[in-house]
Amino acid sequence: MNLVLAARRSFHAELIKLWRPSTAVAMAILAVLSVLSTALLFGLADAGEPGAAGAGGSGGFDVTTGQVSTAGGMALGLTSSSTFTGLLVFLVFAITITLEYSQGTLRTLFLREPRRLGWLAGRMSLTLALTAVALICAVVLSVGVGYVVATLRGIDTSAWWSADGVRHLASGYLNALVAAAFFGVAGTALGLVLRSTALTLAVGVAWTFPIEHIIQESWGASNRVLPGLVFDAIGQGGVSEAGYGTALLVGTAYALGAALLGAITLSRRDVTA
Repeated sequence: MNLVLAARRSFHAELIKLWRPSTAVAMAILAVLSVLSTALLFGLADAGEPGAAGAGGSGGFDVTTGQVSTAGGMALGLTSSSTFTGLLVFLVFAITITLEYSQGTLRTLFLREPRRLGWLAGRMSLTLALTAVALICAVVLSVGVGYVVATLRGIDTSAWWSADGVRHLASGYLNALVAAAFFGVAGTALGLVLRSTALTLAVGVAWTFPIEHIIQESWGASNRVLPGLVFDAIGQGGVSEAGYGTALLVGTAYALGAALLGAITLSRRDVTA
């Protein structure tokens, strides 16, 4: 019960930080990434029908106008930006937690609130809720931009507004949210372990982009094993090398392991060390 109370107090206290300009900038960047991804995806789509080359691939910009015109076309803009969205969420979560150490706020905070895990739970709840809201804004902008670009290219979007189209969009949003949450948990855990903003970003970005993608070129199973690729596969609703079920199972295991590591690190290490 004390842990729940600490989490609730932490949630309300962290609300104050939402008014910081940096928070608005981060959420705006997320929306911009979604808009740019959608515009590029629909603008560069090749003429073709569903099932043509590129259909059912591993995501990215390898799509056809036939795919765009299907019921699932409305969600393509959101899912195609999952990699960059995940990286942005990772960076935001990692930076905010490491700044607590560099600015010395944790030392003062834990003198008044010694229930560290409750504070962490409240903080994570708020940041994940903010991510969910930001993704809703990204969805709205993505659909709007996608519709404009598709109309300019003469692509039929009537299937978008069917019940099946709405279902695909809702599924795409949930997948993007789960992937973003997993990236956020990983960023927080790495920040709690390393404590240094520069070191956390260097390790996280280097591993997620260059290293994992280099390994991906030579090891087909990497999409089912490496955390960044697994989270990305979840955001895309599964890829050819890693089905959605497999990616979700492995990704959940990674997220739970990261959460446990972060909780143990925060509760047992001296915040002044």
